[in-house]
Amino acid sequence: MPSLRSKRKSLPIIFALVLGILLFIAAPVAASSSQPSPQAVSEKSDLICHTSNPEECYPRVFQPTDEFQTVRDDQELPSGLHVRLNIWTGVKEAKINVPDETNPDLEGLPIDQAVVLVDQEQPETAQVPKGAPKYDTVGKVKEPAQGGEAQVEAIAFAETFKMLKSGVIPSDEEFDHSLEGLEELSHDIYYGLKITEDSDVVKALFCLMGSHDGETPKGVTPRSQQAAAILAGALSNNPSALKEVAKIWDPLMEQSCPRDGTRTHDLFYYPIASAGDSPGKVKAVVSAINGLIKDDKIRKDFLANDGMKQLLGVFVPEGEEWAGAQRKVGQLVLDTFLDEDMGAQLGQWPKGQASSNAVCETAKTALDDGCWDYNVERMVKLNRGAWSKELRTRLAAARESAGKAPNHGEL
Repeated sequence: MPSLRSKRKSLPIIFALVLGILLFIAAPVAASSSQPSPQAVSEKSDLICHTSNPEECYPRVFQPTDEFQTVRDDQELPSGLHVRLNIWTGVKEAKINVPDETNPDLEGLPIDQAVVLVDQEQPETAQVPKGAPKYDTVGKVKEPAQGGEAQVEAIAFAETFKMLKSGVIPSDEEFDHSLEGLEELSHDIYYGLKITEDSDVVKALFCLMGSHDGETPKGVTPRSQQAAAILAGALSNNPSALKEVAKIWDPLMEQSCPRDGTRTHDLFYYPIASAGDSPGKVKAVVSAINGLIKDDKIRKDFLANDGMKQLLGVFVPEGEEWAGAQRKVGQLVLDTFLDEDMGAQLGQWPKGQASSNAVCETAKTALDDGCWDYNVERMVKLNRGAWSKELRTRLAAARESAGKAPNHGEL
């Protein structure tokens, strides 16, 4: 029978054997667990893999060719490439840059000596006596002078046109800068007419105006506001430009915008002041509406689609930052519907009687047509200016002409 001492000597040997067996079994497990996952492999290589399928991997650094290819969001983009974006889809593409390559965005544009040409017959210039005051005959739009600054403007105008028509832009920064330049040019009678003569550009501007901008970099005007300002500038004191938009109004309202398929009609007739838009954008949109409804047909459509409810909503906010937009609305209503001296055609609006305070203080009916009087009175009490008092007086007179207005009482 073995002694206690011999048993104690055998224990370390048995322990060593057991430990060796355990280490031998654990070795393959440890080896397999040390193998990197597909994603980990990709982090150490030149590929990015979001799945275990190697066919779905792509280079970490974008590999350019002579043709435009889609750039993935997480790819590194080498400098010096020809990059373009699509403002509607957000897709970014890039290719090898060729310095002397003709800009495809200018293909098809009638440019001669870098000046956009007008494809129409020009009437013969009459002899003007020396010293006579300058004036433009009705319907005549002067071409800009050639050379110098005008040449630069013409090229910039043509490039921005192509960006709007195709949705393809070199970069966000360049597109935003181009929109700013187009807004400045839109106030020119010639360029304002050129903008409205192109139905695709008009549609693009309406789609941009009705869109909701995400986060905008500091110092950059939101694109929706820029689009509204461009339309407003093109239509301001430019009857020829307004006629061009009126020609395409019905089909324009039925077209769909490429970003999400929303009808232009639905983007145009929406509650601008309650959709999260800034006071600056609302002011620009009101200016565009003011230019549009100077046309009889568009104004009739605007009234039929509760456009006045859309404008009345601008009177709801009480913050001082809304004062400019509210003044724009007040001037629009006065000049279009109530002040005959400013060209208003009386009798088109308002049609009914003023509503009671109770109706106008109820959310469901707060923007009824009869609540204009109630909200104009609020503008007066908020000291919005002389326009609010004049609007109150003229609106009351218009109501009275349609029938005696009920007593509102105090707000």
